[in-house]
Amino acid sequence: MTKITSYHVVWLRNDLRSYDNAALYHAAAAANDDQNSAVLALFIATPQTWQQHHMAEQKQDLLRRRVLQMQAELAKQNIALLAAEADSYDDCAAILAKLTDVGMVALYGQTEYELREQQRDQTISKQLQQNGVEVNWYDRLCIMPPGSVVTQSGDTYKVFTPFKRNWIAQLHEQEIHCFPKPKGTELINVEKLAQQLELREMAHGDGSSADWPVAEKQVLDKLRSFCQQQVADYNDHRDFPAIDGTSGLSAYLACGVLSAQQCVNRLQMEAGPALEQEKSGASVWLSELIWREFYKHILLAYPRLIKHQPFQEDTAAIQWRQDKSLFKAWCDGKTGYPIVDAAMRQLNQTGWMHNRLRMITASFLVKDLQIDWRWGEQYFMSKLIDGEFAANNGGWQWAASTGTDAAPYFRIFNPVTQSERFDPDGKFIRRFLPELDLLEGKDIHWPHKKSTPAGYWPAIVDHKEARKLTLEMFTEVKKSDE
Repeated sequence: MTKITSYHVVWLRNDLRSYDNAALYHAAAAANDDQNSAVLALFIATPQTWQQHHMAEQKQDLLRRRVLQMQAELAKQNIALLAAEADSYDDCAAILAKLTDVGMVALYGQTEYELREQQRDQTISKQLQQNGVEVNWYDRLCIMPPGSVVTQSGDTYKVFTPFKRNWIAQLHEQEIHCFPKPKGTELINVEKLAQQLELREMAHGDGSSADWPVAEKQVLDKLRSFCQQQVADYNDHRDFPAIDGTSGLSAYLACGVLSAQQCVNRLQMEAGPALEQEKSGASVWLSELIWREFYKHILLAYPRLIKHQPFQEDTAAIQWRQDKSLFKAWCDGKTGYPIVDAAMRQLNQTGWMHNRLRMITASFLVKDLQIDWRWGEQYFMSKLIDGEFAANNGGWQWAASTGTDAAPYFRIFNPVTQSERFDPDGKFIRRFLPELDLLEGKDIHWPHKKSTPAGYWPAIVDHKEARKLTLEMFTEVKKSDE
């Protein structure tokens, strides 16, 4: 057995995968070139910080389950994964300092774009470099990293369509590169190392994400199956919540079990010429992946968004309602609008919500109840297993007409017509609102025509009146800004 005297440490955060993991690949390559050296993967659970960021309990559980699964997977590659438990980001520097004391010569990691994460990494980089540790960050959160898709004047795009056009042009000019699975030099005893460093072992989760498989092979098989069998129908099926028409991969992208590079690479292999057809399922799914990158670029360019400020600064003057009882009714799925209530039950019961329903429920909170979009943004983050700040913030600001490339303020979803259009037979509503199961035809979309059915609740707001009030709120702000 080789005597290990130095470590190339990979700090895993939002890249919980062995395939296409640049940090892990380069660390393993360096360790193999460095005599008496081993690659060591490190994950630090920080539940206090997670709670401050309103991370959903199901997402926390998914992270913990995935780390334990990855620990077993990496062991087969001769790579040890040290899973530690701390309280907050503030504790990470001390853990890395301890690793420096036992021979860490280099740190590898994937960049993160949020403000506190950047500040944490800058502080730790400086500390480690002062102690002679080499620090390597890899920007792999996006296929096209922030700063690479810009206007002719070098500015960040504020509108999606030209961003997408530039993004696709660059995709045609370059190949997507995915890193192979790495192999380490020697599997070290992480339990013994953790005891030596006096580190807390990562706690297990609460099991709330049990319905989501965490083996990397299962996730990659799911991606392959979607691109081979379902993506062709994606454009036709994606807006109907009663149909299993979406990829179901968002939680894995949010945790980094999958990379965007892997998704596009697989899509290119399976879709062929269909990817170039504007309304094909493949091209529409690609558009959704580009939207995800667009919001990440925006977040990095405008850090005020992290501070919960609107992108359209004039909308900061809007006087949102602070009605906690109406907000609770929305959270609990007791608005009296079946499609909204069924959607909120889906979120509360499963930790996930169909994208069309995210738009409908967000529009209802902001445009029907005139409640601050930030309340809804935070609630979604606290429940969504696939919660990502950039996409969640971007989606809420789109719905609230406060963001970049937002829906015009006068575009207000009618929850009843949305229900009739996207759940025409009421199958989704019945799945989550069994109390309305006896209603026939279109009655299920608006069950209050004659009298509210027993076991259901009256509508908390009149949509027509609410629409007028919302238009007045926005018009007043827009006039004062002229």
